[in-house]
Amino acid sequence: MYSVFLVEDEIVVREGIRSSIPWDETDFTLVGEAPDGEMALSMLQELKPDILLTDIKMPFLDGLALTRIVRKTQPWMKVVIISGHDEFQYAREAISLGVEEYLLKPVSAADMLRCLEKVALRIEAEKRESDDIERLRLQARTNAQALREKWLAGLVTGEASTEKAIETAQSYGIDLIARGYAAIAAEIHLPPEDFPRLDRVRRAVEGFASSRADVISFPLGVNQYAFIIKESEQNSLEEDSYSFAQGLSFETNRKTSCRLTIGIGLPAERIAEIPRSFAEANAALRHLTASGRTEIAGFADMDSSERAASRSGADPVADRLRTLSRSDIDCFVEQYAEMLGKNESQASYIGYYLLYDLIVAAATVARELGGDPAALFPSPRSHELIIGIASERGTFLAEVRRILERIMLLRDESPAGRHLSMILKAKNYIDVHFADPDISLHSVASVVNVSPNHFSTVFSQEAGESFIEYLTCVRIGHAKRLLAETRMKSVDIAYESGFNDPHYFSFMFKKKTGVSPREFRAEKNQPEE
Repeated sequence: MYSVFLVEDEIVVREGIRSSIPWDETDFTLVGEAPDGEMALSMLQELKPDILLTDIKMPFLDGLALTRIVRKTQPWMKVVIISGHDEFQYAREAISLGVEEYLLKPVSAADMLRCLEKVALRIEAEKRESDDIERLRLQARTNAQALREKWLAGLVTGEASTEKAIETAQSYGIDLIARGYAAIAAEIHLPPEDFPRLDRVRRAVEGFASSRADVISFPLGVNQYAFIIKESEQNSLEEDSYSFAQGLSFETNRKTSCRLTIGIGLPAERIAEIPRSFAEANAALRHLTASGRTEIAGFADMDSSERAASRSGADPVADRLRTLSRSDIDCFVEQYAEMLGKNESQASYIGYYLLYDLIVAAATVARELGGDPAALFPSPRSHELIIGIASERGTFLAEVRRILERIMLLRDESPAGRHLSMILKAKNYIDVHFADPDISLHSVASVVNVSPNHFSTVFSQEAGESFIEYLTCVRIGHAKRLLAETRMKSVDIAYESGFNDPHYFSFMFKKKTGVSPREFRAEKNQPEE
């Protein structure tokens, strides 16, 4: 079925189109209508129809202005102009905007159906063209393209110099000049058995991003993308960021049936603040991933406790390396082998990105432990070397194991590494068992195999807060989610969050948030059972 939306200010014409076409007997469904372009905009953003039928002469926002906006925000939508004005300038401008058809009133039901069927054929042709494009194969990227992506990755992560950013960007053909910026992080979610579909998903992501002149996009790994939104004159950065994210999510799902998780950072006024915005986008993305949701969220959508919790590792691969045990190495290698799949052409392509991600994460952890990444692993800039290693399955898996073992050795020899592993293991345990009212400093110390006094000292020094402060923060965060998303009674939420005494729970909740549980729930408009 193809969804159709009608915009027409003459009620007689609207009713005629609605009632004269036997929609139930066709491949088309009328999903909505509006009397003018301004009212249609928000409805189009929500309904995302395949075909837009619009009059030209309308109050507030005419059909041509509506078409210009739709072309930018929802470029997949097919536009059909219906007009009683046959002046050449209207047709000429409509053609310049790329409308599919230009119909003159009065339009019969038969003519309208013929028009819709022609547009449907074009939609199907586009889908076939997208499906028939040969899957991207691993090719030796040009040095310019590889360096461009590497420099942009350094820009958003804070590793590249911002002093000559505009000049460097110009050398890569990037226009970085803008009044403001906002960073977006996106992650493709595919199980290992679906990795052959990854090429198609990446094409959809890159194709949509390339349609926006105000967006700089580049891959950060096998299933991750980064975007820099430049401030436009028409809209706010926040509006442009969410509009882009919604369009990206919809277009990717429409073409590939794959959903994205997308995080949006707060606006940045200067280039030097882009890494901060990207870190916030990553935090929002990780927050969604941790809750098992594949949707869109901004850093501004997270409450203060969630923002504080987002301070832990931005790179999930690096997080795994920080807590890796020797018994985990075989499991790690087996997972990488599964992600490679059995298709050799796909394996070399996927292996390149997997190995690139692992090397970047290993270098990050090595620097934290005081090691020299250059002496331990290939440089991420050694693209030809990485391609060579990834092109043969056995060599790739052997290199993965070697990197893991070097990280283990470096961590075992470093006091900082032992402490880091201890804290992350303790936090992971707390995050899982916080609802247990018997969890304590002593019980968690036994999990990480150190004395309670030693654990208390190391945790406070390395985490920047005491064990009790961290545990309470986790419990309160869980309680806030239950208060906002369920109708459970406060007393039940107290026990569910690990508090033995509901009165103590209320006291601690108000101390941490400034409001009582009842007041917090009222703010979220969630009644209690």
